[in-house]
Amino acid sequence: MRFTLKQIEVFLMVASTGSTTGAAKRLNLSQSAVSAALKALESRYGRNLFDRVGKQLVLSPTGRTVLPHAQRLIDFANEFDSELKGTEIAGELTIGASFTIANHVIVDVLVDFIGKHPGVNVNLQSDNSPGIAEMVLNRQVDVGLVENIIRHESIRSTAWLSDELIIFCAPEHPLALSNSVSMEELVSATWVLRETGSGARTVFDETFERHLATIHTAVEFRHNEPIKRAVSNGLGIGCLSSRVIDRELADGTLTAINAPLEARMMRRFYIIQHADVRLSAPAHTFADACLGLR
Repeated sequence: MRFTLKQIEVFLMVASTGSTTGAAKRLNLSQSAVSAALKALESRYGRNLFDRVGKQLVLSPTGRTVLPHAQRLIDFANEFDSELKGTEIAGELTIGASFTIANHVIVDVLVDFIGKHPGVNVNLQSDNSPGIAEMVLNRQVDVGLVENIIRHESIRSTAWLSDELIIFCAPEHPLALSNSVSMEELVSATWVLRETGSGARTVFDETFERHLATIHTAVEFRHNEPIKRAVSNGLGIGCLSSRVIDRELADGTLTAINAPLEARMMRRFYIIQHADVRLSAPAHTFADACLGLR
């Protein structure tokens, strides 16, 4: 064989982290060992696998071509190892999850999964849904968990959990005291929202599409916690997953607004993967564990 599995692992990790330093930390190797393995692999074939752009190592055209083949080699090696050891799966698993899913949905699944499969090293990356989709497309994560369907020819989506978005406010807000809030009252209110492109914001924009030009947004946040704090302090009204604000609704620090039917927002979470990449045994088992929540 003209290469070693360690060299292939180094190649994949440098592609994922964008540097030999990052790859060394993830693989528990010295930076010199990572650099030497990568240099040996490139020298063996006389081809550059990466181009240097600033401080980042970016896949070259050759690197992009061989990346899926390299991933399959490692996946098959891990499965081979697992079969020889017995039925227990082992290997690396990198999961990408939206902020809402990472913080409020997936932790219990991960705890159970890691308990059942101690031979799997799990890494969880979080971002908004478009960011997770990019990670899947760039093969930086094995499985993605997002808040909207991703329409891309290179992404395969599987419908997962149902979720409801709740419009909420501080208990002292005038809309908290109303038994029936009209669409006009919602449109004329001041809002505190997630950033454009996030899962929650996409559903909000679709629901209020006819009114977006007149809606006043005081501030946008990339994370959920600042929205809850801003709303509880009276800055405006918000819109987040019921999973995000269930504790605050229960203890009375936030109040759900009795929104009209046309402003009720339901959505689906999705499990996504690269359409051209075969899931490894750990990734396949984890995806099945997630689907078990349905």
